[in-house]
Amino acid sequence: MCIIAGEASGDLHGASLIKALRQGPEAFTFFGLGGPELERSGLEMVYPPPLNIVGFTEVLKKIFHIWKAFQKVKEALKQRKPALIILIDYPDLNLRLAKIAHQLHIPVLYYISPQVWAWRPGRIRTIARYVDRLAVILPFEKEFYSPWGIHVDFVGHPLLDGLGPSLLRQGDLPAPAQGRPLIGLLPGSRPAEVKAILPVLLESAVRLTREINQPVKFILPVAATLEEGLIREMIDPFLKKGLPIQLVKEDSRQALAACHHAIVASGTVTLEAAILGVPILIVYKVSPLNYWIARHLIRVPYIGLVNWVAGRKIIPELIQDQAQPEAIAEASKRFLKDPGYYRQVREELLRVRDSLGGPGASARVAKIALEMTN
Repeated sequence: MCIIAGEASGDLHGASLIKALRQGPEAFTFFGLGGPELERSGLEMVYPPPLNIVGFTEVLKKIFHIWKAFQKVKEALKQRKPALIILIDYPDLNLRLAKIAHQLHIPVLYYISPQVWAWRPGRIRTIARYVDRLAVILPFEKEFYSPWGIHVDFVGHPLLDGLGPSLLRQGDLPAPAQGRPLIGLLPGSRPAEVKAILPVLLESAVRLTREINQPVKFILPVAATLEEGLIREMIDPFLKKGLPIQLVKEDSRQALAACHHAIVASGTVTLEAAILGVPILIVYKVSPLNYWIARHLIRVPYIGLVNWVAGRKIIPELIQDQAQPEAIAEASKRFLKDPGYYRQVREELLRVRDSLGGPGASARVAKIALEMTN
């Protein structure tokens, strides 16, 4: 069986899927592309994957690496003719591989749909032509694809598997004024994101500590895809100035679960927060060129996945020029000073969690994979 994942989240979900497949009756072997989690799960890597690329200009910089990975997988598909190829997100590479697999008469299961509902809707035709089954993880996606005659299964969100019942927060949270609130700073999992977003988060933290009349503490989890040295180099000047910030290497989800609220880059973390019931503020910045390109190509009402699932803006979004320290500090301050607003946001997030389906996404995808190989 061939599995292709090109992002940190896809690597994690792919590893969970292999674990679920190993619990079935078939003794599969696995090859393809992935990250450290998939490799530890037994995936034979055919080429070092071009992981964690963000923005149009980064794609251009790494185009040769992506092309080389494509060629290696293409060659492996021709030689090994797997019973199934499972493509996880990462559409720039995976939709091309779907076409190759289709031409080789290899069944194609696409797990975690490309965000065609946000941009590049022409990809729907490619999916309809080359993908045999599509396993989607957001509740509105099944209806979105239904007019196209694609075999779509809503399998629930795999984050509900990874977080587990022990991390799902229940009951009332303490009032914001009790204790010393812990505020999470999560600037993303890709180096380019962190370089653009972390400085403004740190400046915001400095401003908040000056303006709030209560002690606060900040926590900054280091994603597994990042070099700790890069983060330490960026926060050291702020530590020397007395900013109460702690760098942690533990699971970022555990760190997020401990937070009163968090300031996060857009992405999967917004859904993690919903599952954990942790109010958040989205901050996102990219290079001016990437932002200019995105404005002309992407037509979306929200940048945060959690707002997409909710169907309205339930959490604040400060994007590009809006992402200024004073605005971020003011939005964070409201979580600390307005208990009614804080509780309202948390309740909205928990409603989003309830719409994501129950735990068991990996097992459901594994069941589909077994059906397609029999």
